[in-house]
Amino acid sequence: MIAELLGIPAEDRPMFGRWADSLVAPESQTSFIPNEDRTKAMAVVMREMNAYCLEHIRRRRAAPSQDLVSKLVAAEVDGQRLDDDEIIGFVGLLLLAGHITTTALLTNVILCLDEFPDIAAALRADPSALPGAIEEVLRFRTPLAPSMRRTTREVRVGEHTVPAGRILLAWLASANRDERQFTAPDTFDIHRAPNPHLSLGHGIHFCLGAPLARLEVRIAVEKMLGRWSGIAVADGVEYHDARGIVGAKKLPLRLRWA
Repeated sequence: MIAELLGIPAEDRPMFGRWADSLVAPESQTSFIPNEDRTKAMAVVMREMNAYCLEHIRRRRAAPSQDLVSKLVAAEVDGQRLDDDEIIGFVGLLLLAGHITTTALLTNVILCLDEFPDIAAALRADPSALPGAIEEVLRFRTPLAPSMRRTTREVRVGEHTVPAGRILLAWLASANRDERQFTAPDTFDIHRAPNPHLSLGHGIHFCLGAPLARLEVRIAVEKMLGRWSGIAVADGVEYHDARGIVGAKKLPLRLRWA
Protein backbone atom coordinates (compact mmCIF):
# COMPACT_ATOMS: atom_id res chain seq x y z
CA MET A 1 0.00 0.00 0.00
CA ILE A 2 2.81 2.42 0.87
CA ALA A 3 4.57 1.56 -2.41
CA GLU A 4 1.31 2.18 -4.27
CA LEU A 5 0.95 5.62 -2.69
CA LEU A 6 4.54 6.48 -3.60
CA GLY A 7 4.15 5.28 -7.18
CA ILE A 8 6.71 2.47 -6.86
CA PRO A 9 6.29 0.05 -9.81
CA ALA A 10 4.77 -3.28 -8.80
CA GLU A 11 7.77 -5.25 -10.11
CA ASP A 12 10.11 -3.32 -7.78
CA ARG A 13 8.15 -3.88 -4.57
CA PRO A 14 9.91 -7.15 -3.63
CA MET A 15 13.14 -5.14 -3.39
CA PHE A 16 11.64 -2.97 -0.68
CA GLY A 17 10.49 -6.07 1.17
CA ARG A 18 14.05 -7.38 1.07
CA TRP A 19 15.49 -4.04 2.23
CA ALA A 20 12.95 -3.78 5.06
CA ASP A 21 13.67 -7.34 6.20
CA SER A 22 17.40 -6.60 6.22
CA LEU A 23 17.01 -3.46 8.30
CA VAL A 24 14.90 -5.14 10.98
CA ALA A 25 16.72 -8.48 11.05
CA PRO A 26 17.97 -9.50 14.51
CA GLU A 27 21.55 -8.65 13.61
CA SER A 28 20.45 -5.19 12.44
CA GLN A 29 18.07 -4.26 15.23
CA THR A 30 18.87 -2.10 18.17
CA SER A 31 21.00 -3.92 20.70
CA PHE A 32 22.19 -0.63 22.27
CA ILE A 33 25.77 -1.85 21.93
CA PRO A 34 27.89 -0.41 19.07
CA ASN A 35 28.65 -3.02 16.43
CA GLU A 36 30.81 -1.99 13.49
CA ASP A 37 29.92 -4.96 11.29
CA ARG A 38 26.19 -4.45 11.76
CA THR A 39 26.51 -0.72 11.02
CA LYS A 40 28.42 -1.44 7.79
CA ALA A 41 25.85 -4.01 6.65
CA MET A 42 23.00 -1.59 7.28
CA ALA A 43 24.87 1.15 5.42
CA VAL A 44 25.08 -1.04 2.31
CA VAL A 45 21.31 -1.61 2.35
CA MET A 46 20.60 2.08 2.95
CA ARG A 47 22.85 3.17 0.07
CA GLU A 48 21.10 0.74 -2.28
CA MET A 49 17.65 1.89 -1.19
CA ASN A 50 18.55 5.59 -1.29
CA ALA A 51 20.00 5.25 -4.81
CA TYR A 52 16.75 3.67 -6.00
CA CYS A 53 14.66 6.38 -4.31
CA LEU A 54 16.78 9.13 -5.87
CA GLU A 55 16.25 7.69 -9.35
CA HIS A 56 12.51 7.43 -8.71
CA ILE A 57 12.41 11.07 -7.56
CA ARG A 58 14.27 12.20 -10.67
CA ARG A 59 11.80 10.32 -12.87
CA ARG A 60 8.93 12.10 -11.16
CA ARG A 61 10.59 15.50 -11.58
CA ALA A 62 10.82 14.82 -15.31
CA ALA A 63 7.36 13.25 -15.65
CA PRO A 64 5.03 13.96 -12.69
CA SER A 65 2.19 11.58 -11.93
CA GLN A 66 -0.61 11.48 -9.34
CA ASP A 67 1.47 9.74 -6.67
CA LEU A 68 2.82 11.12 -3.41
CA VAL A 69 6.40 11.47 -4.67
CA SER A 70 5.20 13.73 -7.48
CA LYS A 71 3.34 15.86 -4.93
CA LEU A 72 6.44 16.06 -2.72
CA VAL A 73 8.53 17.15 -5.69
CA ALA A 74 6.03 19.91 -6.50
CA ALA A 75 5.34 20.97 -2.90
CA GLU A 76 6.33 24.56 -2.17
CA VAL A 77 6.09 26.77 0.93
CA ASP A 78 7.15 30.42 0.79
CA GLY A 79 9.02 29.76 -2.42
CA GLN A 80 11.03 26.87 -0.97
CA ARG A 81 10.86 23.26 -2.15
CA LEU A 82 12.16 20.02 -0.68
CA ASP A 83 15.56 18.93 -1.95
CA ASP A 84 16.31 15.37 -3.05
CA ASP A 85 17.85 14.29 0.27
CA GLU A 86 14.78 15.46 2.19
CA ILE A 87 12.43 13.54 -0.09
CA ILE A 88 14.65 10.44 0.05
CA GLY A 89 14.49 10.52 3.84
CA PHE A 90 10.72 10.90 3.77
CA VAL A 91 10.22 8.10 1.24
CA GLY A 92 12.54 5.75 3.10
CA LEU A 93 10.80 6.43 6.40
CA LEU A 94 7.37 5.76 4.90
CA LEU A 95 8.47 2.53 3.23
CA LEU A 96 10.08 1.08 6.34
CA ALA A 97 8.02 2.51 9.20
CA GLY A 98 4.76 2.13 7.32
CA HIS A 99 5.48 -1.45 6.30
CA ILE A 100 7.16 -3.21 9.21
CA THR A 101 5.13 -1.77 12.07
CA THR A 102 1.80 -2.40 10.35
CA THR A 103 2.59 -6.01 9.48
CA ALA A 104 3.79 -6.50 13.08
CA LEU A 105 0.51 -5.04 14.35
CA LEU A 106 -1.47 -7.43 12.14
CA THR A 107 0.44 -10.44 13.49
CA ASN A 108 -0.09 -9.16 17.03
CA VAL A 109 -3.85 -8.98 16.47
CA ILE A 110 -3.88 -12.63 15.36
CA LEU A 111 -1.66 -13.67 18.28
CA CYS A 112 -4.01 -11.94 20.73
CA LEU A 113 -7.12 -13.51 19.17
CA ASP A 114 -5.43 -16.91 19.42
CA GLU A 115 -4.58 -16.27 23.07
CA PHE A 116 -8.10 -15.00 23.85
CA PRO A 117 -10.52 -17.07 21.71
CA ASP A 118 -13.59 -15.66 23.48
CA ILE A 119 -12.66 -12.23 22.12
CA ALA A 120 -12.31 -13.63 18.60
CA ALA A 121 -15.86 -15.02 18.94
CA ALA A 122 -17.12 -11.68 20.24
CA LEU A 123 -15.60 -9.83 17.28
CA ARG A 124 -17.22 -12.24 14.82
CA ALA A 125 -20.55 -11.53 16.47
CA ASP A 126 -19.96 -7.77 16.57
CA PRO A 127 -17.33 -6.50 14.08
CA SER A 128 -18.06 -2.93 15.18
CA ALA A 129 -15.89 -3.65 18.25
CA LEU A 130 -12.83 -4.24 16.06
CA PRO A 131 -11.43 -0.66 16.20
CA GLY A 132 -11.37 -0.85 20.01
CA ALA A 133 -9.73 -4.26 19.81
CA ILE A 134 -6.99 -2.91 17.53
CA GLU A 135 -6.29 -0.07 19.97
CA GLU A 136 -5.99 -2.59 22.80
CA VAL A 137 -3.59 -4.74 20.74
CA LEU A 138 -1.50 -1.61 20.13
CA ARG A 139 -1.31 -1.15 23.90
CA PHE A 140 -1.01 -4.81 24.94
CA ARG A 141 1.55 -5.85 22.28
CA THR A 142 3.29 -2.60 21.37
CA PRO A 143 4.73 -3.12 17.84
CA LEU A 144 7.60 -0.66 18.29
CA ALA A 145 8.58 -0.93 21.93
CA PRO A 146 11.64 1.40 22.13
CA SER A 147 11.77 5.06 21.13
CA MET A 148 15.07 6.95 21.18
CA ARG A 149 15.44 10.69 21.71
CA ARG A 150 18.44 13.00 22.16
CA THR A 151 18.20 15.71 24.79
CA THR A 152 18.64 19.24 23.42
CA ARG A 153 19.12 20.71 26.91
CA GLU A 154 19.57 19.56 30.47
CA VAL A 155 16.34 17.99 31.69
CA ARG A 156 15.05 16.54 34.92
CA VAL A 157 13.45 13.08 34.69
CA GLY A 158 12.10 11.92 38.02
CA GLU A 159 15.01 11.97 40.43
CA HIS A 160 17.66 12.15 37.71
CA THR A 161 19.22 15.07 35.85
CA VAL A 162 20.05 14.24 32.23
CA PRO A 163 22.65 16.48 30.54
CA ALA A 164 22.15 17.93 27.07
CA GLY A 165 23.21 15.74 24.15
CA ARG A 166 22.42 12.41 25.82
CA ILE A 167 20.46 9.58 24.18
CA LEU A 168 17.38 8.48 26.11
CA LEU A 169 15.55 5.25 25.43
CA ALA A 170 11.84 5.43 26.21
CA TRP A 171 10.30 1.97 26.48
CA LEU A 172 6.78 2.46 25.12
CA ALA A 173 5.72 -1.08 26.01
CA SER A 174 6.38 -0.26 29.66
CA ALA A 175 4.48 3.04 29.45
CA ASN A 176 1.53 1.17 27.96
CA ARG A 177 1.35 -1.03 31.09
CA ASP A 178 1.59 1.90 33.53
CA GLU A 179 -0.88 1.16 36.33
CA ARG A 180 -1.18 4.90 36.97
CA GLN A 181 -2.73 5.30 33.51
CA PHE A 182 -4.48 1.98 32.94
CA THR A 183 -6.79 -0.01 35.18
CA ALA A 184 -5.71 -3.67 35.26
CA PRO A 185 -2.92 -3.00 32.72
CA ASP A 186 -2.06 -6.68 32.26
CA THR A 187 -5.64 -7.49 31.25
CA PHE A 188 -6.52 -7.57 27.54
CA ASP A 189 -9.72 -5.50 27.37
CA ILE A 190 -11.04 -4.54 23.92
CA HIS A 191 -13.61 -2.21 25.53
CA ARG A 192 -10.99 -0.21 27.43
CA ALA A 193 -11.92 3.47 27.37
CA PRO A 194 -10.13 5.73 27.40
CA ASN A 195 -7.07 3.97 26.02
CA PRO A 196 -4.26 6.58 26.00
CA HIS A 197 -1.52 4.23 24.77
CA LEU A 198 1.66 5.69 23.27
CA SER A 199 2.21 3.10 20.52
CA LEU A 200 1.54 5.67 17.79
CA GLY A 201 3.43 8.48 19.49
CA HIS A 202 2.14 11.66 21.09
CA GLY A 203 1.84 15.35 20.29
CA ILE A 204 3.99 16.53 17.40
CA HIS A 205 5.53 13.04 17.26
CA PHE A 206 2.20 11.30 16.58
CA CYS A 207 2.45 8.77 13.76
CA LEU A 208 1.75 10.27 10.34
CA GLY A 209 0.44 6.95 9.04
CA ALA A 210 -1.78 6.05 12.01
CA PRO A 211 -5.11 6.29 10.11
CA LEU A 212 -3.74 4.14 7.26
CA ALA A 213 -2.31 1.50 9.62
CA ARG A 214 -5.57 1.27 11.54
CA LEU A 215 -7.57 1.00 8.31
CA GLU A 216 -5.28 -1.65 6.77
CA VAL A 217 -5.38 -3.85 9.85
CA ARG A 218 -9.14 -3.46 10.34
CA ILE A 219 -9.87 -4.46 6.74
CA ALA A 220 -7.49 -7.43 6.91
CA VAL A 221 -8.88 -8.76 10.20
CA GLU A 222 -12.51 -8.24 9.09
CA LYS A 223 -11.83 -10.34 6.00
CA MET A 224 -10.04 -13.03 7.99
CA LEU A 225 -12.81 -13.33 10.57
CA GLY A 226 -15.42 -13.48 7.82
CA ARG A 227 -13.54 -16.03 5.72
CA TRP A 228 -12.48 -18.44 8.48
CA SER A 229 -14.55 -19.64 11.42
CA GLY A 230 -11.40 -20.83 13.14
CA ILE A 231 -7.93 -19.21 13.22
CA ALA A 232 -5.29 -20.89 15.36
CA VAL A 233 -1.57 -20.21 15.56
CA ALA A 234 0.41 -23.28 14.48
CA ASP A 235 3.91 -24.39 15.43
CA GLY A 236 6.87 -22.64 13.87
CA VAL A 237 6.20 -18.99 14.75
CA GLU A 238 9.29 -16.81 14.29
CA TYR A 239 9.46 -13.46 16.07
CA HIS A 240 11.32 -10.25 15.39
CA ASP A 241 13.93 -9.25 17.94
CA ALA A 242 11.71 -7.53 20.54
CA ARG A 243 14.42 -4.97 21.25
CA GLY A 244 13.32 -3.41 17.96
CA ILE A 245 10.03 -4.79 16.63
CA VAL A 246 7.45 -6.72 18.65
CA GLY A 247 5.58 -9.13 16.39
CA ALA A 248 5.92 -12.24 14.27
CA LYS A 249 7.91 -12.31 11.05
CA LYS A 250 6.63 -15.82 10.29
CA LEU A 251 3.16 -16.81 11.52
CA PRO A 252 1.88 -20.25 10.43
CA LEU A 253 -1.88 -20.66 10.98
CA ARG A 254 -4.40 -23.50 11.11
CA LEU A 255 -7.59 -22.29 9.42
CA ARG A 256 -11.17 -23.54 9.27
CA TRP A 257 -13.39 -22.17 6.50
CA ALA A 258 -16.54 -20.37 7.59
